Amino acid sequence: MMVGLVSTVGHGSSDLWYLTRAAGLVSLVLLSATLVLGLVASVGWTTERWPRFLSQSVHRNLSLYCLAFIGLHVVSTVADGYVPISVLDAVIPFRSQYRPMYVGFGALAFDMLLAVAITSGLRRRIGTSAWRAVHWVAYVCWPIAVVHGLGSGSDSRLPGALLVFVACVGSVAAAVMWRLAAGRAPSASWRLLGGLAVAFVVFGISVFAVAGPLRAGWSHRSGTSPKLLAELAGSATTTYSRHASSSTPTRAASASGLPSVPFSTTVTGSVSTSGPNANGDTTVLLSMRLADTTKRLTVRITGPYSDGGVSMRSSAVGFGPMSGQVTALQGSVVAATVSGASVSVNLTLQLSIDPASGSVSGQASGSPA
Repeated sequence: MMVGLVSTVGHGSSDLWYLTRAAGLVSLVLLSATLVLGLVASVGWTTERWPRFLSQSVHRNLSLYCLAFIGLHVVSTVADGYVPISVLDAVIPFRSQYRPMYVGFGALAFDMLLAVAITSGLRRRIGTSAWRAVHWVAYVCWPIAVVHGLGSGSDSRLPGALLVFVACVGSVAAAVMWRLAAGRAPSASWRLLGGLAVAFVVFGISVFAVAGPLRAGWSHRSGTSPKLLAELAGSATTTYSRHASSSTPTRAASASGLPSVPFSTTVTGSVSTSGPNANGDTTVLLSMRLADTTKRLTVRITGPYSDGGVSMRSSAVGFGPMSGQVTALQGSVVAATVSGASVSVNLTLQLSIDPASGSVSGQASGSPA
């Protein structure tokens, strides 16, 4: 197994990053629910507790909520600023530098939904036939939005996100098949053609997910240029270094022979992996020694294997008698905070990991926490 670390934190604002991912997933859920209810209404299914007008009313309201969450998704993505996605990238497809095809699919889906919403508001003026023709765009928009979420997101392999995608695809596919079986269709050939189309879409999404985002190394295969990937990793390193150097300088000795802070020195050591465990998590253990000291520095990172490395779910850091956790991770750049007795230290590690030899080397810096 290739040993590596992948990003967990390192965006312009971790709160904005969580917000944009959550808003994107909620938007997909709402879009899927809108399609399902639209299909229910078109079949004419009713009960005493669920009259037909209720399906239509909830369908319209969900579509408005969906647009609102898409707007939140777009705004938070642009405001996060970690990757260069602008407002124009959100409305003009395939011009983004970051994962251009899959961010472009998101822009295309957004434009389609706007067209559906605008024509729905103008339904009386443009006529039912024109409105219905544009309304069919929603069926095309949905698989594009699914591919956008899988391809542009950074957490598609996480169990929670994967469950959302599976539930959305399964529910929409089941609703369409029910519509074909129970609804009115011009002929049996149309039903067969519709069933084949559903099977093709589900199969295509499944193959894309397994061969693309669910495989390791997707960040390097998703269309982002190597230059931009290097710039993103460099920006994380700069952020961590700036954070470390901004602390108030002090030469107070840390505990039990550890170097006084602030400090900057080289580290060497070894790296090993274990797992996956019963939860599917792999553990990466970095065991290092700082130059000019006998004290060891260990970093243990546990999480699912993703994008060529381990995506951090939990961590533990030991620095001599001090202990703590990883606070930020971007590629092989690690930020951590450790404490012991009355001393707390912020650590920034810029590491080079060699999976073939199982060795690790790099630079370590410390500042007062």
